[in-house]
Order: sequence, then C-alpha cells, then structure tokens
Amino acid sequence: MYAFHHAPRLFASCWRVTLVLLLVALCPATAAASEIIVKNDSIPPGTALPTFLPGERVASWLTAPISGNIVGVQILWGSLLGGNPAQLETAITVSAAGTFPAPGASLATIVQPTLVDGIVNEFRYLDPGTNLIPLSVPVTAGQTFVVDLEFLNQSFGNPLASSIEYDSAIQPGLNSVFVVPGGWAAAGPLGVTGDWGIRAIIVPEPSSLVMLAVGLLAVVAVGRRRGARHR
Repeated sequence: MYAFHHAPRLFASCWRVTLVLLLVALCPATAAASEIIVKNDSIPPGTALPTFLPGERVASWLTAPISGNIVGVQILWGSLLGGNPAQLETAITVSAAGTFPAPGASLATIVQPTLVDGIVNEFRYLDPGTNLIPLSVPVTAGQTFVVDLEFLNQSFGNPLASSIEYDSAIQPGLNSVFVVPGGWAAAGPLGVTGDWGIRAIIVPEPSSLVMLAVGLLAVVAVGRRRGARHR
C-alpha cells in the first residue's frame, strides 16, 4: 500500500535523478567537443612568400563544415632559412563572405598579432597582448567566411624575412590579396601558386540532446513546485 500510494512521487524523483545524471554525463562531453580546423591549404611543407608592403593583406575564403563558433585562427608563418625573430603584424580579421575577391563586413579583429617563425601561430583572443577578450564568431553549416592577415612588416625589403606560407597548388576562388593601392584581387592571376596558410578553428554547437534534457528538467521542476502548492 505504501509503494502504491507513493508511486507518483517516486516516479517523479527517479525522473529528476535520471535527468541530472544525463546532464552530468553529457555536459563534459559537450565542453570537450572536438574542435574542427577549417583550411584550404595542404601545408606542411610550405614555402614562404616574399614579404608584403605594410598595409597589404592576404585572405583565405573558408567554409564552415558544421554550425558552431569560430574560436581561433591559425597562421602558418615561416622563412626560407628559419630562425628569424618574431614579427609584429597589424591585424587578423574574420569577415563575412562578400563578393570574391573582396571580403564582406568585418565580424571580429585580432589586433597586433605577433607571429613566430617556423610554427603554426594560433590566436584565440582579440587582444593577444592581454588575452582578455575571447574570439567567438557564430557560423552555420555551409557558411562561407573570410580570414585575412594585414601586414605591418617592419622587415620589408629583406628577401629572407618571414612571411605567410603557401602550398603548391592554388584552388581558384579561395585566396585573395589586397594590394596598396588597388584593392582586392584574386591571388592566382597575380602569380600565387598555392593556398595561404590561414585557418580557422570551429567548436560545434552544443548537443541538442543536452538542450532537451535541460528542458525536461525544467518541466519536472515546474511540476514539483505546482505539486508543493497543492499539498
């Protein structure tokens, strides 16, 4: 008789416990969701381009394979002989896709990135000097976006200086150059023979199952409060 009388309360309690356990199990998996590196290059190995004039920019056009948030940008930076000092550049900008070869509206800007020779430089903050403002740009699956690097290039004129790396086979419509003066132009017709070493890091959206569990838990909580008022 006791078990029958208290069955609804026990059932609700079991549901709450189950939902809590489900959330505990799924949230760490969501937090540790696999990051996806989006690129159009095939580096390494790469080849350093000649240095660019201050104010010039190179851009990679990328497509998000899934919906999520851009949380990082990678720049492959190198020199012919290696071992060059780190270089301060002007900015890295994430933009909406405009009409190729010109990017669209700016979505986020990483100011004054320092690029180290011979490595994949990764930036996850808009303010690399202090790392207080995380980079976070929402994208949807299939959305095209643009990541570009603007040069300060204090070492312009040195043929051995570090610069953006590229691979051996350019893909049409995926790389552009901003030449001062002149504006944006497709990189291929200008003699570029590969794709820029510019990449983006995307974290997928949280699992819809987690969101469902949160909603169910909220429903149970509301039902519990209503039941308490009627006792």
